[in-house]
Amino acid sequence: MVNRRDFIRLAAASSLGLVIGFPKAGLAAAAVTELHPLIRIGTDGRITLYAQNPEMGQGVKTALPMIIAEELDVDWDGIRVEQADWDPRLENQFSGGSLSIRLNYTAMRRAGATARAMLLAAAAERWNAPEQSLATEAGYVVDPATGARLAYGALAAAAAMLPVPENPPLKDENEFRLLGTSVADVDNRSILTGSQVYSLDLRLPDMLYATVKRCPHGDGQPVSFDATAARTVRGVVAFHMLKNVDHGGRIILPNCPNFVSGVAVLANSTWAALEGARKLEVEWLMPDQRDDIDELMQKFETALTDQALVVRQDGDEIGAATDIDVVYRLPYFAHVPMEPMNCTARADGNTAEVWAPTQNPPMAAEAVAKVLGIPQENVTIHVMRSGGAFGRRYYADFIVDTVLLAKQFRRPVKVTWSREDDIRHDYFRAANVQRVRSSLRDGRISHWHQKVVSHSREIYLGRDGSPAEIYDFEFPAGFVPSLLFEYVSVPARIPLGQWRATEHSGNVFVVSSAIDELASAHGIDPVELWLRLIGDEQYVQVREDFRFDAARLRHVVELAAARSGWGTPLPRGSGRGFAASYNQGAWVAEVAEVTVRDGNLYVDRITCAVDCGRVINPQGARNQVEGAIVEGLSAALHGRITVRDGVVQESNFHDYPFCRIHEIPRIDVHFVERSDAPRGLGEGPLPPVAPAITNAIFAATGKRIRELPLGRTSAIV
Repeated sequence: MVNRRDFIRLAAASSLGLVIGFPKAGLAAAAVTELHPLIRIGTDGRITLYAQNPEMGQGVKTALPMIIAEELDVDWDGIRVEQADWDPRLENQFSGGSLSIRLNYTAMRRAGATARAMLLAAAAERWNAPEQSLATEAGYVVDPATGARLAYGALAAAAAMLPVPENPPLKDENEFRLLGTSVADVDNRSILTGSQVYSLDLRLPDMLYATVKRCPHGDGQPVSFDATAARTVRGVVAFHMLKNVDHGGRIILPNCPNFVSGVAVLANSTWAALEGARKLEVEWLMPDQRDDIDELMQKFETALTDQALVVRQDGDEIGAATDIDVVYRLPYFAHVPMEPMNCTARADGNTAEVWAPTQNPPMAAEAVAKVLGIPQENVTIHVMRSGGAFGRRYYADFIVDTVLLAKQFRRPVKVTWSREDDIRHDYFRAANVQRVRSSLRDGRISHWHQKVVSHSREIYLGRDGSPAEIYDFEFPAGFVPSLLFEYVSVPARIPLGQWRATEHSGNVFVVSSAIDELASAHGIDPVELWLRLIGDEQYVQVREDFRFDAARLRHVVELAAARSGWGTPLPRGSGRGFAASYNQGAWVAEVAEVTVRDGNLYVDRITCAVDCGRVINPQGARNQVEGAIVEGLSAALHGRITVRDGVVQESNFHDYPFCRIHEIPRIDVHFVERSDAPRGLGEGPLPPVAPAITNAIFAATGKRIRELPLGRTSAIV
């Protein structure tokens, strides 16, 4: 057994560089030494840092190497950044839950510090000088006493043969020079010039192009097919039936039970495959249960009176008399990344190689090994930059069908999903109905009863579906003396999955809307009620194992209100609305300013205050917040998936629209300056968007919105 230290030393001694996707000019011209799986230094002085986590537009391909570069002490402008392949030596190599930087901040610092310590040790050995007398500076080891300098490239090979330090010293954070400065995304130039290689761009020799014709009903399985018309399409070469059951009727891949099924059309071009699929006639075995959105939402509403699972209960039960008793309705959402699902793979005997825009390389490797029946160490996952993801690419269904076809035809295969399949065969954000009953006493919330009715994504994925981990701390838990959260699960077969901020994207709408309704019922300014609710304590013990920093929430509430001009006069027909949340470690408060004129809604401005701990790259962080707000706005205005007789009706941007440029408001982002570790950012700014807008509509018109999307209601007309 080779331990981690020996593995890195052996790899360093033998490495000539790592090609990911396509080789870059000059990369193989010099010997390259690996000092860490994410750090390679060439004898020509060229330093390559690898981004551990998949990049899907959230900026981690820039931010994670920035952290390494800070501790390694190199000039940012002089390094190359590449995307890392799946590597079992790395931990937390996935992008989701706003966790990429939050989980890996210390690990990236240690990676850079480890390599720096080894380079210092190599220089000390060469100069026969005490290591503690030496320093580093922009890619050099220097001896302050003599002025001698050695480039990292001249020391790397020797450094790789030295022991790997277990606990290398980290910089004092006050000495940071790179972190906290704005850096352009490392792929900006290639994206702007059209030279960025996405998974859809990949070409391999002798490659087949494919698409899979899928049952309109998600659970349907193919029985037979007639390819007579499809064979007339020039370029179509083969067909293959994919069924997600083995001969015993057992599900092959439990975590995607309905997607790896259909009839694949293989061709010499993507367009030929898509046209062949349109002409292919398939007989389907239809599921018995076929959901209808109207019936399902009615079941949700009826279940509000059913026996419920008590997720959390604090204090006394709420009585019959309440200040508000309101019901909110939330729709299903699809992901609609600009780049549809796609993957390229080859499977040769006992090995497989995959090129995919995956958010979760470890899950992808596990799934490939399972369906092919090969050891996981024989699977290579090349992680491609994603053209959007938002949670959809966390799963492996779009990878599994590709490797199965590559194995069947013994040639590289690229599978591309049509936009229609991408929307209709998604893992959706759950629709739900929620009821809130609450009261104020002495100007503060005294009782809060929230009941959620939906169906569980965890049950659908074949696991125990307890929602406790989702709802056991959902604000205002811990801040209200008498609180009851309940959950009712109604069976449904609509597939659910991660969607940016997932459950919080709906729950924050409900909570922030209900707080605004309470404030209105008692004639209290909404921001004032939030501040009363939060209180003056630094911390609130919301769970035995979790102490919430209430002061940080109070700070963003006050900051958003101040920067938005809260309380200042607005023209007739305009209003401001407030919402706030704590999600994935970030405290966020937002104020929306809207105008309602002639029955039309105009979102004029959104002011956002964010406390996400230390900001690694302010420019990238601002992009994250703005992107989350735009997606939250799109969902609030337009987001809705409609299911009839088990079939998703939406199919493209004409009936599942995203915000257009003229709908985008002015967005003002304000970060709270912090020196503690960075926290989650990509999801937190999304949930407050919808309630801030609907609360602003109430301020402008006196009309309450309790159902989304806004395009579905006539309340503002």
